[in-house]
Amino acid sequence: MNIAIIGAGATGLTAGYELSKKGHHVTVYEAEDDVGGLASTFTAGTQLLEKLYHHIFTNDTYVTDLLQELGLISKLQWVSPKSGLYINQKLYDFSTPKDLLMFKEIPFFERIALGMLVLKSRFIKDWKSLEKITAKDWLIKNAGPNAYEKFWGPLMNSKFDLDAEQIPAVWLWNKFKLRGSTRGSNTGKEMFGYLEGSFGELYKALKTEIEKRNGKVLLSSPVERITLNKDKTIQITAPNGSASFQKVLFTLATGLLKQIMPELPASYIEKINKIKYKANICMVMGIQSSLSPYYWITIAEKESPFVLMIEHTNLMPAEPYKSGIIYLSRYLDADSSLYQYPDSKIENLFLDYLEKMFPSFNRTDILWTKIFRSDFAQPVVCPDYSNVIPEHETPVPNLYIANMSQIYPEDRGQNYSIALGRKIAELLNE
Repeated sequence: MNIAIIGAGATGLTAGYELSKKGHHVTVYEAEDDVGGLASTFTAGTQLLEKLYHHIFTNDTYVTDLLQELGLISKLQWVSPKSGLYINQKLYDFSTPKDLLMFKEIPFFERIALGMLVLKSRFIKDWKSLEKITAKDWLIKNAGPNAYEKFWGPLMNSKFDLDAEQIPAVWLWNKFKLRGSTRGSNTGKEMFGYLEGSFGELYKALKTEIEKRNGKVLLSSPVERITLNKDKTIQITAPNGSASFQKVLFTLATGLLKQIMPELPASYIEKINKIKYKANICMVMGIQSSLSPYYWITIAEKESPFVLMIEHTNLMPAEPYKSGIIYLSRYLDADSSLYQYPDSKIENLFLDYLEKMFPSFNRTDILWTKIFRSDFAQPVVCPDYSNVIPEHETPVPNLYIANMSQIYPEDRGQNYSIALGRKIAELLNE
């Protein structure tokens, strides 16, 4: 079959790779000038670096299996860096279960209850029951009010903004389950995996494999129109021309489909309108000296303009980047005033708060900064979300969708995006 895939992110490229291995003729359309989607890269020093921070965990076996298959597994490095938590203008170690026990911002018995809830989450199988209760209510009921008010509440506000208190417990349960199962048995520390040369190496390899099998990956080629032909083939219109395909896979954010195919049934448009996303602002900077001993710092302060500080060069050596690398990340609504600020205003806002966190920080140490935005960075999980997710098969014959809003109950990320790509390839192969 001639199959078109819209979007050269993890799901689209994995699906294209799997379909090309089965002998299908694959054409991938990508609006940007690079592959990888949210894992696309830029050059820092002599090294490619993700525009948005990336790593994997030890249980991300779909990624490691694919790296093995593509001959890239030797480049995967596993590290146990330190993690921290910033709250009440203090930095706390937050790398191990012991650190939670020592965390005096939460009363002792609530610390014990929170630790037990994290442990218990690994054994909860009936996740659908957690769709009926909010994460806030579930956490307060099982671990007490301080666990929410002083820790998870500010984090969820920064992650989901105005929707934070409506997020169901299934989202938080999955975080507990995932993170609890990635710790070393001896140290209790989390293991983080990173690919030498960036994860862009993985997506460039998938592009190469598709092209080896006579497929095409068309960069800087945004799809402008999808049209159903009378013979049930689907026509794709892009700046470089039009072509018809027997099947089409749409891997972009669900709501974008209606913009390029307005003929969708009204009932289906109503369904996909229920899928909401949060945007993301990520400021990356090269810096002369390290700011902390931590790779990952969670910011649990409501007034902070960013929710995460990732010091990438506490995970990987700084030498190839010719500087230390720091990410400052914030999730928010795409129509919020902060998201609309010019880069210079965002930079000053972020750096002002960084100076509060680290009084010794000097802006003259900054070598460069870059600000990246993603309109569709995080699907918003609503109550009874399993009944909201659209099926992979759309009402339009031979048109399919597969994106991170359908990864549920897992959260978005490279591992499950790759798994989804393999799953949807099997469906299209039928």
